[in-house]
Amino acid sequence: MSSLRILFLTAHLPVLGIHGGGARMFHNLRILAEKHQVTLLSFFEHDGEKERLPQLARLNITVKLVRRLPRAPRDLLLPKPHEHDEYASAEMSALVEETLAAESYDVVQAEFFQMGQHVPTSGSFLRILTEHEIHFENFRAAAEAERSWLPKAKKTYDWLVQLNYEARICDRFDRVVCMTPQDAQVLQRFVEGAKLRVIPIGVDSDYFCRRTSLGERNGPPRLLYVGNYRHIPNQEAVIYFATEIFPSVRSHVPETEFWIVGAGTDLLRLPLQGLPGIVLSGFVDDLRASYENADIFVAPIRTGTGMRVKLLEAFSMGMPVVASTLATYGFSAKPEVEFLAADTPDFFAEQTVSLLKDAPKRYLLGSNARNLIRTKCDWNVLRPLFWDLVETHES
Repeated sequence: MSSLRILFLTAHLPVLGIHGGGARMFHNLRILAEKHQVTLLSFFEHDGEKERLPQLARLNITVKLVRRLPRAPRDLLLPKPHEHDEYASAEMSALVEETLAAESYDVVQAEFFQMGQHVPTSGSFLRILTEHEIHFENFRAAAEAERSWLPKAKKTYDWLVQLNYEARICDRFDRVVCMTPQDAQVLQRFVEGAKLRVIPIGVDSDYFCRRTSLGERNGPPRLLYVGNYRHIPNQEAVIYFATEIFPSVRSHVPETEFWIVGAGTDLLRLPLQGLPGIVLSGFVDDLRASYENADIFVAPIRTGTGMRVKLLEAFSMGMPVVASTLATYGFSAKPEVEFLAADTPDFFAEQTVSLLKDAPKRYLLGSNARNLIRTKCDWNVLRPLFWDLVETHES
């Protein structure tokens, strides 16, 4: 096939080392640029992010940036999610129009639903939206879990606002990409099924290579969680583990530490204050050392949609993992083969303690998980899916 012109719109800078969404977008761009001509229009938040722009320079793509300056809500009679207003930008909309007027494009691909507002509804190009996470499903779950009637009414209203907006945005696109089959199943109730594609998140298994610390570590046993704690599901997972699971683990293995790594750990200081064995490590440039220096990766996710990039990385490095069922959505991992599953506090603690005491099983689970990544979740394996998405134009 001849080279396509692709306009790629992102809500966040698509670079490595900030968050999972950025990593996915970076590799999507990298794969597309191997065959096609790609122009990137991206928001950024602060000048410090520009230090990572050399990553994009290596991809041989055109890059144009707009600083994100959130505006106050304006449509009070027709309310929209706060993400709409956060990413509403006359400058971005004008840049999109200017770019489309200057050259003819075959594909416009928007990453995250809040970028849908910047994609014109007119024009003969293929429109693709990537839903990294089904936000309205998170709102529905929050409303369902609420027991007090007044907060429940408010959360139900917020859910309906989010659902209405997100479904209408999806309707404007020819293709809607989800991370997991579970996400596609949720969206199919509100979005035409023929539009939906599932392309999971991958991982660079050569970069996140097999750990050298596969035997016994020196020092106290260490459990690890990695995430961006501005993302509410990560906050909830860590607090849930630290308060409802970890005390039981320490009652059986007293010296165990729980290391919490990633941006936004300052948001956890108050709820975790005074809890023994908790280490708030914060943001690190290279996560491989964190995976290398831990015994078990724990993923007690209870809310949210999409795929968990850090779990992919942990699997890729051969880490033994204890995870909730929700945490492994989008993976083909099998319990007791590539990881241990647990969905209640007592059983999660039991599974974690048993694994801390069983080095051979840790080694076996980690090896199996690494093999799974190499055969099914490496970016090289997923490459044809990204090409087919833009190159196959029939609905």
